[in-house]
Amino acid sequence: MKKLYVFFSLSLFTTTYAFAQNTTATKTKVYIECSRQWLCDFDFLRTELPMVDFVRDRFIGDLHIQVNTEFSSNGTEQNTVIFKGQKAYTAKNDTLTYYNSAVATDDDKRKAMVQYIKLGVVNYILHTDAAKNLVITYNKPKSETDSATTKPVKDPWNYWILSLNASGFFDGDANYQNQNRNSNISADRETNKYKTNLSINYSYNKSNFVVSPTESITRVIPRTRAFARHIIKVNEHWGYGIFADYRNDVFSNLTTRAALVPKVEYDFYPYKKFNNQRVVVSYGIGPQLNTYNDTTLFFKTQETLLEQQANIISSFTKPWGNVNVGAFYSSYLADLSKYSLSFSGSVNWNIFKGFRFGLGGNYDITRNLIQLPKQGASRDQVLTQQRQLNTAYSYFVGVGFSYQFGSKYNNFINPAFKGLNWGLNF
Repeated sequence: MKKLYVFFSLSLFTTTYAFAQNTTATKTKVYIECSRQWLCDFDFLRTELPMVDFVRDRFIGDLHIQVNTEFSSNGTEQNTVIFKGQKAYTAKNDTLTYYNSAVATDDDKRKAMVQYIKLGVVNYILHTDAAKNLVITYNKPKSETDSATTKPVKDPWNYWILSLNASGFFDGDANYQNQNRNSNISADRETNKYKTNLSINYSYNKSNFVVSPTESITRVIPRTRAFARHIIKVNEHWGYGIFADYRNDVFSNLTTRAALVPKVEYDFYPYKKFNNQRVVVSYGIGPQLNTYNDTTLFFKTQETLLEQQANIISSFTKPWGNVNVGAFYSSYLADLSKYSLSFSGSVNWNIFKGFRFGLGGNYDITRNLIQLPKQGASRDQVLTQQRQLNTAYSYFVGVGFSYQFGSKYNNFINPAFKGLNWGLNF
């Protein structure tokens, strides 16, 4: 193993005058944000990156680092780290991309994030006093050979990843007992051109409500769901695939729902930019076979229908925040009055220094609940949510803001009274 040490001096005069003006700074002021906050261990980042000063707002930073994370169908993470220079570094931007495997631990992930952020900030801390203590080390892998003679890696699994999951929980008190069980089997394969996903999921929920010393109500809801899809990326804008879906759901009065839908989509931006911006339209049409536990409102015990689906989504992730908007439509061709139309969206906006605003929600118009039982639901079934009820619409709206002010520095970690940090993650 060889180690190469490179020491950077502040006497570099080949840089532009704008960067030379910043050489008097002790450290580069950095603001970090993640598109998925729960994937970033900010305490660990501040501990492992002492060569910069962390600030609480992007408006007061010299460097804005944004980590965008997207998941592949097999659980692999693609992380894009965007470095946007500000103030004296305005014209200096960079982007790095790295991947976490589906079996990487939380510790593996946070160490990988630190590694790539370190690589990216080198260009910025070169022009500060912190550069005097900068050391770059390269550990040459034992297996490293000349790239000209390196053979392509052979994967004995041909890129297939299989997963088995099972979980359960139990809770209750003197008047209520609940048990929940889930199991899942999946197989996924994803390459630059093809994507295949297979999954079977079974869930079981049983609750017992004590109404009085002599009366209790029991709710039992089993569900089975299976789906398969095979997708082909034609080029940087077009993709198509076939989607198969199976459901057994007592709550929705479905003994069987089996659907097979070919779909096509077009992204107005190249797929390689999906982490930061996308506007995608898609359309699909295919048969659906339904069999019901009870006779439906339309006096059916089974039927075969032709369903069409049309969607449009747009998503933009920028330094000032992000915007996500979508519209989703489906209907039965035999009767277009039986349809559903859903609108959803969110915006998170860093309006000015210290002030953030968020707004999101969805509105669903529902006219296609053809599976509802003719006899309706009893009082107990309504109260315990054992049966799906007829509704013409549903909605959700959330709004919030935060304002932070005070010291601009955010470097220190004090572990006193941190408390217990644990969770179950299956």
